[in-house]
Amino acid sequence: MGNFAIIKNAIDGLFGAFLSKPGDSFSARVTPSGRQVVKISKGDIKQSAVRYPNGTVVETRVYKD
Repeated sequence: MGNFAIIKNAIDGLFGAFLSKPGDSFSARVTPSGRQVVKISKGDIKQSAVRYPNGTVVETRVYKD
């Protein structure tokens, strides 16, 4: 199996469940100060998690009823 097939399978397996409709989004980044930030938006639900360099994790979820 080539490298591209491994990456494609990983993306399909990991993201297929929550990146399935137009408008769904996922982002991850590391800030210059060392924070690790992940954001997911799916329909009426938006979630984020931030891991600070000291190990503290803050999770946020916003949704519509």
